Amino acid sequence: MPLLFFQHVYYQSIGSDFDHTLIVMSSLLADRKAILQAVHTATEDLGFCRNRVWAVAKTLPGGAEQFPKILPPRERLSHKETREDHELCTFDFCEQSRVNFTLVKQRHEGFCEEARCKAKRFDLNYVAKAVDKGQRTVWDLEGIETLQRNERYMAISHVWSDGTGAGNQARGHVNICLLEFFRGFAEKFGCQGIWWDTICIPTTKDLREKALKRMQDNYMNAAVTLVHDCFLRECEWIDADSACFYIVMSPWFSRGWTALELQMSHKVQVIFKGPSGPITKDIDKDILQAKSPSIFHENKVAKGILKRLRGNKVSQLNDLLAILGSRHTSWPRDMAIISGLMIGIEMPDNYAHQKIYQEILQKISTISHAHLFHNSATMTNGYNWCPTNLYDLPVTLSKHNLQIEENGNLFGKWNFILLDDIKDKRFISGHAHPLIEAKVLLAREDEEDQHLLLIEPGLNSQETGISRGLLVKPSVKPDKNFLDCYCDYVGPVYFDPPLIESEIKGFHRTLLFNFHVGYDETCHNGSYQNTQLKKSARGMIEDMMKCPPNLEYRKRQTNLRTVNLATWDQLRIRDEFIKAVVDGKHEKVEELLKKVDEPDQADDSGWSALHHAAWRGHEGVARLLMKSCSLQKRSARGEEPLHLAAERGFKELVDMLLEGSTRDLPRGDGLNALHLAARNGFTRIVDTLLQEHWEINASDDKKQTALHMASFWGHEDVVHALSKKGADHTLKDNEQSTALSLAVFNGYEQPARLLIAAGADVNVQKMDYVTLLHLAVDQINNIALKILCRLGANLEAQDKIGRTPLHDAARQDNVDAIKILADHKGELEAQDKYGATPLHHAAVNNHVNAIKILAELQADLEAQDKHGQTPLYYAAANNEVDAIKILVELKADLEAQDEGGYTPLYRAAANNQVDAIKILAELGADLEARDKYSQTPLYRAAANNQVDAIELLAELGADFEAQDESGQTPLHRAAANNRIDAIKILAELEAELEAQDKYGQTPLHRAAEYGQVDAIKILVESKAEIEAQDKYGQTPLHIAAEYGQVDSIKILAELKAELEAQDTSSHTPLHIATEYGQVDSIKILSNLIASSKQV
Repeated sequence: MPLLFFQHVYYQSIGSDFDHTLIVMSSLLADRKAILQAVHTATEDLGFCRNRVWAVAKTLPGGAEQFPKILPPRERLSHKETREDHELCTFDFCEQSRVNFTLVKQRHEGFCEEARCKAKRFDLNYVAKAVDKGQRTVWDLEGIETLQRNERYMAISHVWSDGTGAGNQARGHVNICLLEFFRGFAEKFGCQGIWWDTICIPTTKDLREKALKRMQDNYMNAAVTLVHDCFLRECEWIDADSACFYIVMSPWFSRGWTALELQMSHKVQVIFKGPSGPITKDIDKDILQAKSPSIFHENKVAKGILKRLRGNKVSQLNDLLAILGSRHTSWPRDMAIISGLMIGIEMPDNYAHQKIYQEILQKISTISHAHLFHNSATMTNGYNWCPTNLYDLPVTLSKHNLQIEENGNLFGKWNFILLDDIKDKRFISGHAHPLIEAKVLLAREDEEDQHLLLIEPGLNSQETGISRGLLVKPSVKPDKNFLDCYCDYVGPVYFDPPLIESEIKGFHRTLLFNFHVGYDETCHNGSYQNTQLKKSARGMIEDMMKCPPNLEYRKRQTNLRTVNLATWDQLRIRDEFIKAVVDGKHEKVEELLKKVDEPDQADDSGWSALHHAAWRGHEGVARLLMKSCSLQKRSARGEEPLHLAAERGFKELVDMLLEGSTRDLPRGDGLNALHLAARNGFTRIVDTLLQEHWEINASDDKKQTALHMASFWGHEDVVHALSKKGADHTLKDNEQSTALSLAVFNGYEQPARLLIAAGADVNVQKMDYVTLLHLAVDQINNIALKILCRLGANLEAQDKIGRTPLHDAARQDNVDAIKILADHKGELEAQDKYGATPLHHAAVNNHVNAIKILAELQADLEAQDKHGQTPLYYAAANNEVDAIKILVELKADLEAQDEGGYTPLYRAAANNQVDAIKILAELGADLEARDKYSQTPLYRAAANNQVDAIELLAELGADFEAQDESGQTPLHRAAANNRIDAIKILAELEAELEAQDKYGQTPLHRAAEYGQVDAIKILVESKAEIEAQDKYGQTPLHIAAEYGQVDSIKILAELKAELEAQDTSSHTPLHIATEYGQVDSIKILSNLIASSKQV
């Protein structure tokens, strides 16, 4: 999209959305070019939605001029260009914002095979009943029922457009794979439940709104909030500054509810793309508080946007507009509810949309003059200056000097110009709502003398002129000794060219009056028409100059709700008492404490009032409650209030509670306050507890100590504090993990260094001699691998079969791990107990990538194991065609021989690896290669009865009459080994049945010698000569008699062998049996001969 279009949108936006200060700031051409180029980069190069980009840019503190500063250097971006289905979006309209995301099909996770998992049904009747009773709607991890007590739970903050909403499924149904994905994170964070709006908000309108009005509680009470956005899941974690940019530009951050969830959540974990799958990063510790690699890379603007949403109460209108103005919700009314919750107003049931905004304005109490220069239709009565949609008010840099009165009028100082003093008609139109422009035109034409122009005080009008004013219709109201001027709001007017101060009759920048701006029916309904005051605007100003001004504005004196305790029973008093404690309302708690019978009594959730105060961090309320409540009151889980304060990091509360609490007290899962503080990274609390002599090595039910927990979560300062105090780093938990292994495998290098400095062994081995380095490779945790290498782990450590980490990396085809280990000087030729190198392991597992990188790193292609076998031999033996190809391509020796003289082809034939035989033959392997006994591959295939190999080798032209050093052919060996299938196929291939070895023996001789009855049968059936004689004239029967092979004698006799055949020495088989003392042969031959003679 051309820069000209960006320029048009930019000018249009600053003209309508920002005050004069911004326009002056924007006047520099260099600033404009930088903005346009940054917007072009974000939209065209990075593919972000145009509407989202401009929405972020124009609401930045300091204006759009800050947007170029939000973009990280291109080399630090992991984002690949994508349009995210926003091709049709413009800068003032997002096509996707009109999509009904509540109907987007629910997603399946990648591990869900073919997306076929079933949906789990959650009974939303539970939810409806809980909301109706004002109870929590958190589901247990199994999805069976909602949690009844204050167990820890994880809240999910997500984007419905990702398919994490209900979608087009029946309400209450979620895909099991998606539920398991979220459940995995909940378990990691030690939570027993999940709050997920998809299954935790009722569907009926009245209950839905009731649930939404307590939405902030779901996040304030959560142990952790998990952020899920598919866009962020595809952003690879690089560093905190890049993460800030991606969060700000994410679809998730553009949601209205996100602002509330970020502000209210105590702890937030964001899912990013990790080296081995999704990882989470703490938005405070890992992102906002993380140190940047250099001042040149620090993204202060993006961090600033996020920081203003982390825990800071919104109290200024400008902040509210900047935070929520660019966001969207699926339901328009939700934005009003979100705004009310962020500001902290109470909203009765069915409270009108505009009424919510009016209550927000009352709570904020001040606005800027510049806010009134908007271009929208307005509310009625006292708020007739305010747009019907609060977010149509512009963001401004001006100070908030106007007070909002109880009836909605604005009170404050203005300059003024009488409308009929503007002789030069320089009004311009087209900048306001048509209805407002019509009212302005009517005032100018018919009631010019009855209107004033209010001018913002403090403008440098001498230099820039006056470019705008607020048109009002004044009316004065006498009150004792002074006059009040009430101005009915008409609308903004603009001048082009600007009015010059010296040309305006009676205008003085120092002449300021207090005006009430809005509509007050007591002043504008004719009630004072009978007074002697002049009715023209000029006359009213003259009257005001004669009387002292009223400096007081009418401030609201009453709250939205009043409390009449006299009408309440004890049950209601208790409910309101707990609610006041939860909300931190000190005065109300103090009042209700006088009325509640048992302030220390636990509520239905199992917590006392002091527990609630400790969890929410209400220090003043807790101090008040400590006078009436026990500090040792335990919840259903065995927690004292100290546990909760320590878990949430409220140091001042811990100090208050410590003296009266039980030291080292474990709750139900074995965690004590020290564990909870260490796990959550609260160093100051850990220090305090250690100073009070808490047991430093106390363990929970998983046998984890505080040091384990701090290491697992990477809390460097806590690890340092515990190590300094002598925490035992050798202790192992139920999974046999030490603090060091937990730090390393969760990617925390500095805590690991601290542990090593304290004496932890980076080369510690398990029973099978596996080190942490082996485990890092096996788990494909390259982050841990890099950390261990930098920490000086022994790269040549061997497991019980002699494998180094580099062996394991090659075995798993983990190219990155191979590179990392090689970069740190890992031995490429290291041998395991069998003499195999990493290249052997890569070859036998057909890992082409590993083979390539090892070859690039100069690994020896001809490395031999203890039996002289090369990597190519391993590949051939296991039929790994791809490995064979790449090894030969890399110039591996096709004819390399092992200690037995076997070539790769020989071993492939022996193992019947047909594919390997084919590719080796194609690559030029010698089909007649001989081992040390002069046996060929076909010979070995026959010996092992490998029919497929025999057929293929014969087809490829291998000589099936090739003789070994004793003159035996493949058929000899098949016969000797009783390889029936081999004998059959060789016979079919017309192998010579009467082939003779150097002793003149045929295959049938060899079968007889070894007693191979089946071989004898098949050879004779194939027409082998049963009376064949060797060089000594001996037949197969002679040989069988000599070696005492009774079964051979029997089958040969059955097949009509001559029982008394004579050799060259005239010896019969019986003679030979007698000569060699073969008693069994003598017996059977004697019987056979006798039987034959009787016949």
